[in-house]
Amino acid sequence: MNKKKISLLLAATMITTSLFTLPSNRTYAMDSKTQAKEIVSKMTLDEKIGQMIMPDFRQWKAQGESAVQDVTVMNSEIAEIVDKYDLGGVILFANNVKDTEQTVRLVNDYQQVAINDKDGNLPLLLTIDQEGGVVTRLGTGTNLPGNMAIGATRSEDDAYDSGYVIGRELKSLGINVDFAPTVDVNNNPNNPVIHLRSISSNPDLVGRLGSKIIEGIQGQGVSAAAKHFPGHGDTATDSHYGLPVVNKSIEELRNMELKPFKAAIDKGVDMIMTAHIQFPQVEKDTYVSKKDGQQIAFPATLSDDIVTGILRKELSYDGVVVTDALNMQAISDNFGESEAVKLTFKAGVDIALMPTILRSKADVVKLENIINEVKAAVGTGEIPLERIDQSAERVVKLKIDRGIMEVKNDTRTLEEKINNAKTVVGSKENRDIERRVAANAITVVKNENNILPLNPKEGDNILLLAPYDNELPGMKFGITRLISEGKINDVNYDLVSYNKKTILDDATKAKIDLADEIVILSEISSSAHLAATHWLTKYPTEVFEYAKIKGKSVILGSLGHPYDVTGRDGAAAKVIAYGYKGMDPTEADGGLSPIKAFGPNIPAIMDVIFGAHEATGILPVDVPNLAADGKYDLTSNKYNFGYGITNLTSLGTTSVEMPTSIKEGKDFIAKVKLNDVPEHLQSKTYSATINFNTNALEVLEVKSNSENVKILNNKIENGKLIIDVEALNDKVISNESFEIKFKAKTESISEVIKVENLSVKDNKDRIFIASLSEAAIQLIEDKAPSIIAEDKTLTVGDKFDPMKDVKASDEEDGDISSNIKVKENNVDTTKAGEYKVVYSVEDSNKNITEKIVKITVKAKSDNTDNNNGKGNNDNLPETGGASPVGTVILGSIMAIAGIALRKFKK
Repeated sequence: MNKKKISLLLAATMITTSLFTLPSNRTYAMDSKTQAKEIVSKMTLDEKIGQMIMPDFRQWKAQGESAVQDVTVMNSEIAEIVDKYDLGGVILFANNVKDTEQTVRLVNDYQQVAINDKDGNLPLLLTIDQEGGVVTRLGTGTNLPGNMAIGATRSEDDAYDSGYVIGRELKSLGINVDFAPTVDVNNNPNNPVIHLRSISSNPDLVGRLGSKIIEGIQGQGVSAAAKHFPGHGDTATDSHYGLPVVNKSIEELRNMELKPFKAAIDKGVDMIMTAHIQFPQVEKDTYVSKKDGQQIAFPATLSDDIVTGILRKELSYDGVVVTDALNMQAISDNFGESEAVKLTFKAGVDIALMPTILRSKADVVKLENIINEVKAAVGTGEIPLERIDQSAERVVKLKIDRGIMEVKNDTRTLEEKINNAKTVVGSKENRDIERRVAANAITVVKNENNILPLNPKEGDNILLLAPYDNELPGMKFGITRLISEGKINDVNYDLVSYNKKTILDDATKAKIDLADEIVILSEISSSAHLAATHWLTKYPTEVFEYAKIKGKSVILGSLGHPYDVTGRDGAAAKVIAYGYKGMDPTEADGGLSPIKAFGPNIPAIMDVIFGAHEATGILPVDVPNLAADGKYDLTSNKYNFGYGITNLTSLGTTSVEMPTSIKEGKDFIAKVKLNDVPEHLQSKTYSATINFNTNALEVLEVKSNSENVKILNNKIENGKLIIDVEALNDKVISNESFEIKFKAKTESISEVIKVENLSVKDNKDRIFIASLSEAAIQLIEDKAPSIIAEDKTLTVGDKFDPMKDVKASDEEDGDISSNIKVKENNVDTTKAGEYKVVYSVEDSNKNITEKIVKITVKAKSDNTDNNNGKGNNDNLPETGGASPVGTVILGSIMAIAGIALRKFKK
């Protein structure tokens, strides 16, 4: 395609946008769909098909080399392919993205090749499978705990934050599409490929949390792809190695598998990836397999009934549809490469992902054949040209909508891009989110005799066992990190791998003999691993039995499918982590921030087992019982969906007691109580945080009711009070109470003083369960007392007692007449005149009221007629006269009324 044509078209679009921007901020510009249509209309057929092809260059054998090598830098042979075939995108794998700087350089080179193409110059969709958990690619990125772990948290915040971290890191690297999240409903425990990649067996939970992951990814400017449509959760075959069948009706799919995809579409997901699965009740057409000559139903990827009928029409999805990798055996074993791509496009898919394996220039002929076969099908009408145009337009529209077309306008230098990526990828902010989400997911389903959390003493011996060598560094990192953070005492630990062992050897028995605490990890991927003779079950069983003989308990940590907790009953506690990824053993030293990506699930399980994080996770799936034949009994459960034991790290209970009411501006006492502290969890130091609903509180005093406790400090700011206390004389704090004396400031206090949150924790961040039922005070207006005294008239010579008939009362104190004082009294009854008495009274809250009473002293009466010769009529009011002013006003009113009446009659 002519670069000048595209550049001029985009420039014209920008001018149009500028010209039609009105003051109201409404922009009358060419929308992205129209722009895409215009761009595609100028393309050749080869260029349109190129936009629909997305290969991988995972490894490459350049001319003159003896073997394939991971592609970590651009080479001229790959650049030539991208240039010649005007590819719409490229998918990256772990082989390609080993560290941050290398990834930025490779991604930048891909885009420079594309935008400087001598024909087409559209930037690439650079894609990756960065799901989090067991499927991640970035060598130095933030791994995150994975989808099923997110399901165990039930937290939309954790789901969004996981997507946010993934999107943020990919964006900084220049990768613009993430083939995530998996929104398959894992309702089959025997599923060999989805399992931990699924959020849950509940479609509504998958839809709710999956949509938040999408929101997090796309909020960072990276396209998300919900997969694998219409659902890969209820299969017992891995489509990488075979062609699964899901024999469900369309109604069954609507009630289960399709729900999360509908939620993703409603959220505005940019892409949807199809599944290589047969749905014979939905797609009736069949095809003769090249593998064995048998009739097979078209899998969803190649099914127009599913892609066009259900996804496009029923669900009204008009975004980009991409296949799962077409070189997976579900497709490659049964269809020819060119035939598969043609069927894909005929079904309504927009992008054929990895349609052939390219590992050297010799393989390019396969790509050439695919493109020529598609062109020929268009020429004969087998594939309508309109179908090709639709897909090319969707791909280009996505590039416009996500700002990918602006790559050529990025003025940053390569070094600036690298430096930016280094501040984002694997950053402390991202790793903190990773640790929080992973720990929030940890689910405890058994806690015999409340053995958890473990609270080892200094110098205790901890034995840590795992089935695979790469899991031991995660255990080491987890425990050394806790020691360095002061979350557990300085302990000794030993690490043992039991990979493929079935016999508990003497060396390990000796380690058990020495151990004060024992933690063993378990990882299974099928019910076959739960057979009593399988090493993944036999060895843990021997550990449980030997430890029991020695009077010791063992904690089990489940890393793989969570269904292994249906067995393992010899464990005193069962804890599920939902992820088994290990870490580089050279980065397992505690207190350090690893550079390379690592699985956070194993360190998180250590956080919960040793009480550094509360157990909050609950099962996102049912855990079935194990039948007599060693397979899962899908008719009954060992542990139900939603089950989980929480509040393990509770140190007891705490509460706040306050008076139910106080007068404004008065002091009050709040009492914080600590109760029911288990002896083995008692600590020397605690920190209490109390959040009030008002800033208008002043702390006057904090004191302990125990002489063995010292108040280290207290500070209140913006309604948040923090108190730190410490036990004296090598004591520990158990059941204690602390009194806090406050003053409520009258100038800004609200009507109710309320404790909104109470948190008390020890130096290991273990918390008390808080009760706030008595933590609210109603403020009462502190009314002043009242004085009851009336004005009096006396006669010269009368006796005057200023306290006679004078009383005082107060709403709170009642009768306080005895408190009345006479502040001033100038009454002289020897002569007529006007006098006053000033009274004062004070209540118990020191509110003072004063009152002035008028005393009139008259001369003695001489019985003379006081009418001064006038008759009684002289004092009657005048009623017959009218003042001149009144007459004028009355006349004016009558005149106005007359005018109004005449207008009304007209």
